[in-house]
Amino acid sequence: MDKRFGMGLAAVVAVAGVGALAMWATREPAAPPNVLIILWDTTRADRLTSYGYAKPTTPRMNEYAKDGLVFERAVSPGMWTVPSHASMFTGLPESSHGAGYDYRWLDTANNTLAEWFGSHGYDTYAFSANPNLSTTRVNLLQGFKEVDLSWDKDWRRLTAQNTRKKLIPKDRSTEISPAFRGGATSTFSYNAGPMTQQAFTGWLDARAEPEKPWLAYLSYMEAHKPRVPSLEARRKMADDETIGLGLATDLSMRSQLLYSYDKKSYTEKELDAIDAVYDATLIDLDEATADLLADLDQRGVLDNTIVVWTADHGEQLGEHQQFGHRAAIYQQLLHVPLVIRWPDGIDPGRVNQPVSNLDIYNTLVELAGLPAPDQAMAKGNLVGAVAGAVSAVFAQSMSVDRLGWDKVRNWFPELANETDLWGETYQVVIDGGHKLIEASRDGEVSKRVLYDLASDPDETKDISAEQADVVASLVAKLDAWRSSTPQYDPSKRSEADQKGIDTEISDDEKAALAELGYIEEGVELATAAEPGEGEAGKAKAGKAGSRSKAGKAGKAGKAGKAP
Repeated sequence: MDKRFGMGLAAVVAVAGVGALAMWATREPAAPPNVLIILWDTTRADRLTSYGYAKPTTPRMNEYAKDGLVFERAVSPGMWTVPSHASMFTGLPESSHGAGYDYRWLDTANNTLAEWFGSHGYDTYAFSANPNLSTTRVNLLQGFKEVDLSWDKDWRRLTAQNTRKKLIPKDRSTEISPAFRGGATSTFSYNAGPMTQQAFTGWLDARAEPEKPWLAYLSYMEAHKPRVPSLEARRKMADDETIGLGLATDLSMRSQLLYSYDKKSYTEKELDAIDAVYDATLIDLDEATADLLADLDQRGVLDNTIVVWTADHGEQLGEHQQFGHRAAIYQQLLHVPLVIRWPDGIDPGRVNQPVSNLDIYNTLVELAGLPAPDQAMAKGNLVGAVAGAVSAVFAQSMSVDRLGWDKVRNWFPELANETDLWGETYQVVIDGGHKLIEASRDGEVSKRVLYDLASDPDETKDISAEQADVVASLVAKLDAWRSSTPQYDPSKRSEADQKGIDTEISDDEKAALAELGYIEEGVELATAAEPGEGEAGKAKAGKAGSRSKAGKAGKAGKAGKAP
C-alpha cells in the first residue's frame, strides 16, 4: 500500500508561473499509467479545505491533495455542464466545439479524450449521475466503451435508496424535499456517490484483460441542486438553528429565478443557512471520493494511476444577485478545483499560475506517452514546461439560457417588454491578477469590465475606467486568441449529429433535467406557488442578499450585479 495516500508527507512548493513548471520532476512509468478523472459537478474551489476554506468541508481529500499537484487558480472554460465537459473532452473552447444552450450536442467529428486513449490500447469507462451526459443525447461521452448511468435500471433503485436515506421529513427547501410546498417529485437519480464506487470497481474486476491500462471518468452530482446532504454532514457544518433554517429556506428553481431577477430576497441568516447546506454536500462528496481512492489504493492500482480531481464549473450562492450557474461568468463559476496526482510520475506541489481545464486533454496524452492527435486543440501541458507558454487563460459563455427569463416574464407580466438582465454572452481573459469580462448582446459588445482579482477576489469593483491601458492590453490578447481559435461551423454537422440532436428524451431524463433546471418540462409542477409570491417574499425578507463572499470564508460587503 502507498503509505503516502492520505498522509500528506510530501513537501509543498509554490510556483509563480507556467515557465517555472519545468522544475516539476516527471519520471518514465514502468508501464502505461491508468487515468482516472474525478469530477465534482457544481463545485467551487474557494469552498474546499484544500483551497484555504475555513470550514473542514473536504478534510480527507485535503490530505490526498497534499501528495498531488494543486493548481490554485484553475479556470473552467465554461460555466455549465455541456460546454465545459465538451471543452475538457476535446481541448476546444465553446466557440470551437459549438456545444451549449442552443445546440446541446458534441459533434461526432471531434476526436475525444476517450476515443484517443481507446485507440491506443486503453479500456475506457464512465459513470455519470448527470442526465446531461446521457449516452442517447448530448454525446459528451463519445468514445467511452463502457458507461453506467445512475438512472439506468442497474443503478436507479440503489441511487434512489441512497438519496432517500438523506431526506429529512421536515425539509421543504428543494423540489425533492419531503415537505416541499408544491409536493415532492423526484427520480432520486443523482445522489450516487456510493454507487459510483460500486459500479467502477465492479467494472475493474470484470475486465477481460485486467493487465490493460484504463481511462475512467466518474461524475458526482451531490453539490448540484436540488441539494439534500446527509444530516451527519449538516451537523459538521452548522448548529441546530442554522440547520433548521436551511431546511425551511426555499431554494427551489422558482425561488432562485425570482431572486436573480430581484423579485425575492433572503435574509443574511437565510443565506448563511444556504451556504451551510452547500458546504454539507461537499462533506458527502469528500467521504464518497476518499472511500473510492482508499479502495483503489488497497487494490494496488493507485500508484500508477494519474488521478485528476476537478469540477466542470462552480456555483453562485447569492453573490452578484445570482444563484446557480445559469448566467454571468464570475469566479464563483469559473474558479474550480484541479489536482493531479501520480506518485510514480509527478512530484507534488502547488501552482499559483492561472491555468485552464482546456489543457487536461493534452496533459494526459503527454503524461501517458501517447502521440498527440492531429486536431485543433489546446496544446498546453499543466505539468511540464511549455515553450512559449503565456499566462493568459480564457473562458466563454457563448449562448443564453432563456428558460429562466421566459418563466419570470410569465409570472410578472409587467416585465414583458423589459430586456433580459442576464441575456448576454460573455468572454473572459485572466492575465496575472487582472480579469476582463467582455459582455455581448445580439452579437455586439455591450460592455467591458475589469477586476483586480488579487485585491478584489469577489469582483465587486469595476476598475476599467481607471485602468484603460490594462483593458486595451487584455482586449488585444482576447482578440488574438479569438483569431487563432477555429470557429464552430454549423454547416459541417453530419447526419449522425442531426439524428442525435433530434433524439427523443425519455420521460425519466425529462424529469431529471427538469429537477436540475435545464428544461421546462415538469418545472411548474415542482415549483408551483401562489401568484405574487416573489413580491411578498421580497417584502418579508428584510435585508436583501446581493452578497459577496471572501474566498477564505466570511463576508466582504455587497456585490454588484452582473456586467
